[in-house]
Amino acid sequence: MTSPSMRLVVPHFGTRPAYFPLVVQSMAANPDVSWLLLTEQPVPDAPPNVAVQLCEFEALAKRIQSHFEFEISLERPYKLCDFRPAFGEIFADELTGYDFWGHSDLDLVFGRIRRHLPAAAFEADKILFNGNFSLYRNTAEAASWYRHEVGKVSYRDAMTNPAAMHFDERAGIYYIVEDLRAPAWHEDVIFDISFRRYRTRAEAPPGRDPRRYAWEEGEVCEYRLQRGRPVRRTALLIHLQKRVLREPAPDVLTAERYWILPNGFAVQDRVTPWSVRAARIPRGKELLPFYLRRAQRWRRRRATRQAAAAGRTTVQV
Repeated sequence: MTSPSMRLVVPHFGTRPAYFPLVVQSMAANPDVSWLLLTEQPVPDAPPNVAVQLCEFEALAKRIQSHFEFEISLERPYKLCDFRPAFGEIFADELTGYDFWGHSDLDLVFGRIRRHLPAAAFEADKILFNGNFSLYRNTAEAASWYRHEVGKVSYRDAMTNPAAMHFDERAGIYYIVEDLRAPAWHEDVIFDISFRRYRTRAEAPPGRDPRRYAWEEGEVCEYRLQRGRPVRRTALLIHLQKRVLREPAPDVLTAERYWILPNGFAVQDRVTPWSVRAARIPRGKELLPFYLRRAQRWRRRRATRQAAAAGRTTVQV
């Protein structure tokens, strides 16, 4: 049986992540998934499954505006997220012939996408409710879902409010799909890494303790220790939202396996209990408050000793 085809529409304007070459590399490792990247900058050596459509943000905003009779609010690229549920209509020509269409972010690294989407997922009309990766069945009905209004969820409000309304996620399209009783599939197949802590750990339980993450020959992996031994779990992608990561070194760009660190990347030589346990050790930004507390305690103790010594001197006099 032939697997359903899919195409992800990704508009991106402005500065790309420093690790963008690794993102493209992970796309290339999924040759059975197609991407349409709309951007103002070329993508050198883009793989065959990544189509690059060069355009300016203003031109795309005009194209989106032409689909609506009311004045939309689209002054900055980040606001494009609230228009994602309408991509089925806006990019209908580019999506012709695909069984599913969707959207994804670029602040992530992909694993083996289809390996984490079972046959049951493609029996649904909506797959996942994450802004960083989501799919819709390519039908006229699904493409128009976003126009259905339920309660306080309204596409007009989402598209005219300059603030980010998260209409593409659980604050918007989720309630619409639920109200329409459309078949949906959503499982925990994504590593969403918290940006509130320096060390790499999951955004939500289970797994709030620091974990070690890696990309290994096309798979995104999470390592934790169980009874002193590394336990490996894989996912569709790892979302590195809002993390500032250093540009990968040349050896990482050519490596088949690399660690995803809190602030960059490193070639993975081997996986050992110690290499996994290292994720628990405070590093980088976490060291500052650690040593700051030590310095504060030292100053307090020194002040106490000085005060005690001064008291003794006074008594002697």
